[in-house]
Amino acid sequence: MDLEVPAVTLAALLLGTARAAGFILLSPPFNSRSIPAPVKGAFALALSVALMTRIAPDLPDPTAGFLVVGAVTEVVIGAALGFVVQVLFAAVQYAGDLIDLTGGFSLQPAYDPLSMTTSSSVGRLYYLLATTLLFTSGGHLLIVRGFATSYEGLPVGGGFPVDDVAQVLLTAFTMMFLAALQIAGPMVAVLLLADVALALLSRAAPALNIFAFGFPVKIMLTLTLLGLTFPLLPSALDALLENAARAMVSLRSG
Repeated sequence: MDLEVPAVTLAALLLGTARAAGFILLSPPFNSRSIPAPVKGAFALALSVALMTRIAPDLPDPTAGFLVVGAVTEVVIGAALGFVVQVLFAAVQYAGDLIDLTGGFSLQPAYDPLSMTTSSSVGRLYYLLATTLLFTSGGHLLIVRGFATSYEGLPVGGGFPVDDVAQVLLTAFTMMFLAALQIAGPMVAVLLLADVALALLSRAAPALNIFAFGFPVKIMLTLTLLGLTFPLLPSALDALLENAARAMVSLRSG
């Protein structure tokens, strides 16, 4: 018994896997180094199979040139979608970096084995906490849904919308810095006021060794404020994920 699969179905599977692979390589939380590469490949293939009905109807008769150009284009589109999510998701870590810099923890950066880079302690703590909240709140399903909806505005073979992607990336970077300031702004202001108070104290009592207790006071104040700001992260993360999903859906091919 011979099993015959239409060429359009195989082409849809190939091109769908290409876009899903580019998306998974850059989009959190799937881009983590703790997830093995075979698992990422299997997940990309599973996404392609699940979205087959959205891909196959729009495909023309596949040729070798169409498959090569289409596969490269789909990888670039998937990577662009994943990068938009990564930029917005990174706002949480950048907020932690601002708090770390103001609180004095950045004097000893920590090595992150997952990203193979050095990062601030508070920034890495915020990133891990945001990843945990992402799974517990079902935010990863929202990201996958936004990726699936991207086929409505960016069908396979429709080309790469360079102008739209550039505009979305510019908006995403703006929102990233704005969200980081909104998350870390109150703590940064309090810590700066603490620096001013310590400076005034050193001027009022020059004989007092301000460095002997200045850093412990700031560390205690930072840790206390961190505990108070943790309940604010879920709402901030939900808003960032909604903006990321909205940005993926807003892309349209010419």
